[in-house]
Amino acid sequence: MVERKRKENLLAALNRLEAWHEIQNEMGRITAAFNFKQKDVVENHFALNLEDVSLEYADEGRFEGPEAVKAALDQLMGEPAKPGEMIDLQLTTPMIEVADDGQTAKCVWWCPGIGASVDDKGAHALWIWGQIAVDFIYLNEKWKIWHLHYFRLINCAYEKGWVEDLSRINRVNKAMHPQSLPSTYHNPYSPLSIRDGIPCAPRPYKTYTEKDRYWELSRDKR
Repeated sequence: MVERKRKENLLAALNRLEAWHEIQNEMGRITAAFNFKQKDVVENHFALNLEDVSLEYADEGRFEGPEAVKAALDQLMGEPAKPGEMIDLQLTTPMIEVADDGQTAKCVWWCPGIGASVDDKGAHALWIWGQIAVDFIYLNEKWKIWHLHYFRLINCAYEKGWVEDLSRINRVNKAMHPQSLPSTYHNPYSPLSIRDGIPCAPRPYKTYTEKDRYWELSRDKR
C-alpha cells in the first residue's frame, strides 16, 4: 500500500513537471505571436469554448466571454503593423503552480519590453514593462488560456523614462470597446503612487474553485 502511494505521488509530480514545461512553451508561443500581431494565432490559444474565458489588459477593460475576448484581441492586434511600429515583450521569472489534480495552473510572468510608436513625426522609442497573470486550463489534452490579466507597470518615452513621462500610464476616461467591463486593477508606476506587489505569486493548490478567481489580486507576497 505504501509503495503504491509512493508511485502515485511520483507519477503526479512528473505530470505536473511536464505540465510546467508545456505551459511555459505555450506562453512563449503566445507572446511571440502577440509581438508580431498574429491575432489568429493568439486567439487559438484561448479556451474560447468556455463561457467564462476572459482577457483583461491594463486599464483598457475586462473582457468576459468568447465574443468579448475576440473583440479585445481584434482591438489590440486587428490592424496591420505600420512601418517602424514595434512591440517586443519578453517573459521572465516564471511562477507556475499546477493544481494537484492536473486540470488547471495559476501562473505569473514578469514582462519587460520595448516598443516604438509611429505618428506623422516619425517613430518614437518606448519602454513597455508589466506583469502577466494567467489561469491555464487543460482541455482536450492541450493547455489553454482560461483567464489572462496583463498588468501595465510602465509605458513611456525611452528618452524621458518612467519618472518624467507619465502621458501613457492611464487611458482617457472612456471605454476601450463597447464590450469592455471596468478593470479590476490598474496601478502603474508614477512618482506619486506606491506599488503593492500585485499580481502576487501563485501558491500550491489542490483544485481550482470559485474562490480562486482573481487570486492574482491578493496583496499577500508570501
